[in-house]
Amino acid sequence: MTLGRRRATTNNVLMGPGVDEVIAYTGGTLVGGPPDQPLAHLYTDSREVTPGDLFVALKGEAQDGHAFIGQAIERGAGAILCEVVPAAAPATVSVVRVPDSRRALVDLTRGIVDAHPVPIVGITGSAGKTTTKEMVAQVLGRRLRVRKSEGNLNTYTGIPMTVFDLDDADRVLVLEYAMSRAGEIHELTSMAPPSIAAVLNVGIAHVGYLGSIEAVAAAKRELVEGLRPDGLAVLNADDANVLKMAAVARRSRTFGFSKQAEVRAEQVRLHGLDGSSFRLKTARGDADVFLRVPGQHLISNALATAAIALEFDFDPRAIASALRGFQTGAHRMSLLAGRGGARLIDDTYNASPGSMRAALSVLRTAPSGAVRVAVLGDMLELGDHADQAHDELGRMAAQSTDHLFVLGAYANRVVGAARGAGMTPERASAVSGVDVALTRLEPLLSTDTVVLIKGSRGMRLERLVEALEQP
Repeated sequence: MTLGRRRATTNNVLMGPGVDEVIAYTGGTLVGGPPDQPLAHLYTDSREVTPGDLFVALKGEAQDGHAFIGQAIERGAGAILCEVVPAAAPATVSVVRVPDSRRALVDLTRGIVDAHPVPIVGITGSAGKTTTKEMVAQVLGRRLRVRKSEGNLNTYTGIPMTVFDLDDADRVLVLEYAMSRAGEIHELTSMAPPSIAAVLNVGIAHVGYLGSIEAVAAAKRELVEGLRPDGLAVLNADDANVLKMAAVARRSRTFGFSKQAEVRAEQVRLHGLDGSSFRLKTARGDADVFLRVPGQHLISNALATAAIALEFDFDPRAIASALRGFQTGAHRMSLLAGRGGARLIDDTYNASPGSMRAALSVLRTAPSGAVRVAVLGDMLELGDHADQAHDELGRMAAQSTDHLFVLGAYANRVVGAARGAGMTPERASAVSGVDVALTRLEPLLSTDTVVLIKGSRGMRLERLVEALEQP
């Protein structure tokens, strides 16, 4: 048997690595069950396990995965990777014991990566990772079989889940690399070293964990430092903290609006909520690009995508063609039909100062005569920068909205800053919850109304979107 190759079961269902590979890559010991059965997927949450999967029992700060081995077995797990052997496991379940489950997960993932020599595109940044990942997958997918991380599987558990599903037909792997502490991206690159490392921006998102913008930049730089020896760094020329990362890269390519950017946008035109257009300029030629999604920040994501696609021998015209059909994912600058004919901008997936600024700039592009409404929630994980960031949010909102409703612990602060910047109390107010926001919004909804809804994930403002969507 050749390690690292996908295999088919007797009923011709494609399966992943086998128990023998788990043992080989982790150095674990088989203490029960068959040694060579193929496995379907990898999970660290027992609630997600389906028949034939590998369950990895991790010891976390809040919970110990070993307590849920029984549940994983009940759900049909084909194998268990653990530090402590369960008291009783069916003879059909392979149990592999290791000294450290987390280390074993890293080693297993790296073993699979090494056995599947496909290029890995790694993407990080304080904002725009998921959108850029989806853009890259769409463009490269025109010619290549792409495996990408789904949703927000961008951590030390999410990346292994994606890598475990690699098969021999895949030609490129596109991954997000997230972090909330120094050293986290370094750990991710140790299990999945990128061939291309794209750093989109450095903002104060997560500064609450790291303490300073310089620390955030250093943590993002770990992706470039983790490049394969012949790898390419794709860096934002418009962000000084990102541009400095070229010093630790053997090869780099810059993107942005700057005239010095190697992949840049010229003749930029914003078409309100209908999208944008620009001239893509590269060393391999130029092309006109139209994006159906609004916002100048999406152009930056498209430029990063173009810089990556050039490495796969895509010419500018092919890149432009693929970008034209791009649509954002759910809750990411999604345009929806709302009650009373209103247009909703659902950007509730998450929020940071940079993404708030971008979303409000989109709201400002609403058609002349439109009633611009923003419902905003707290930006989390900002640490000592939170007060200043929410003050600035209030001032930005005052320049972008006709009506402002704010929820969360910082609501009064945001509203106070908005009023200080010129909004009247009747037009800027704090609301105690989604139900109150809905009540206050309903009289404003009409075919002339555009409503932006945005906040950090923990605010769960998608509930308001669901209530406002046209039945």
